[in-house]
Amino acid sequence: MSSYKPKNYNSLSPYLIVDDAEKLVELLKIVFDAKEIRRYDREDGSIMHIELQLDDSVVMISDSTEDYPAITAMLHIYVPDVFKTFDLAIKNDCLLLERPVSKADESDTRGAFLDYAGNYWSVSTQIEL
Repeated sequence: MSSYKPKNYNSLSPYLIVDDAEKLVELLKIVFDAKEIRRYDREDGSIMHIELQLDDSVVMISDSTEDYPAITAMLHIYVPDVFKTFDLAIKNDCLLLERPVSKADESDTRGAFLDYAGNYWSVSTQIEL
């Protein structure tokens, strides 16, 4: 039986259009241990389309163009160690918005940062109450 989507893909994948996509790809590899699935470059070397595996999710990215300008997004991702992930992001020039914290009656320890392109990343690790 054939599937309606590629193997190991979620049904919904964020698609980020940014200036200097290569910089974002490298950042996601460092911070989230992202793995490149497939990539298509334009003749000028810019990224036309790249897919990265972040844990069980796929993020798609391309360099902005005149027809498709950069646009920012807000993303939330669960990670095994929110403190480690957050520290890697800050050490790699992401802007600190909120240090990871556990709030009363919440099951997540959560922090937030902005990447160089202005994308808002909320990172969380589930904890037991």
